[in-house]
Amino acid sequence: GELSKLSITSQQLYLWSAPIDLVERYQFYLNQLLTFNAISLEKQVFYNCTLPRFGSMCQYEIIYYHSNHSSLYEMIRDYYLLYEYNPTNFTCYTHLQCNRGPFPVCLNWSEICDGDNEYRCTNGQCIPQSFFRDDINTPDCLDGSDEVPK
Repeated sequence: GELSKLSITSQQLYLWSAPIDLVERYQFYLNQLLTFNAISLEKQVFYNCTLPRFGSMCQYEIIYYHSNHSSLYEMIRDYYLLYEYNPTNFTCYTHLQCNRGPFPVCLNWSEICDGDNEYRCTNGQCIPQSFFRDDINTPDCLDGSDEVPK
C-alpha cells in the first residue's frame, strides 16, 4: 500500500537493487490495483537497502564497492571489467559429458542430483536437503520452490 500511494514504480524498485522476484510481484500488484482492489502485497515489508548491501532483507554485501557506483548492476559490471572472468576456476563434475554450445562448459555441482541428501528444485537445480524449507525469507532454489508452504 504505502509504496503505491507514493507513486513508486517497479522500475524504481529495480534501480534500488530490490530482488527481481519482488519487483515482478510489485508490478503484478500494481496491475491488479487497476482492475480490482488487491491486498496480496499490501502488507508485505520492503527493505530499501543501501549499497553495497542487497537482498530481500539487506542480508548480503558486496565487498567490491566504490562510492561512484549507483546500482548493484554497476558494481558487478565494473568488477568483471577489472577482473576478467575465468571459467577454469570452477569445480566441475567431470563424469557426465555435456554439450552446451560452441566450446565445452562443465556442469556445476548444483546441476547434479545424485539423490543423496539433496532436494531437486522445480527448475531442476539441486540443493542440499538441509536447505529445504529452512527459511521462508531466504529461498535457496533460484525459482524459490524450496520455500513454498505445503
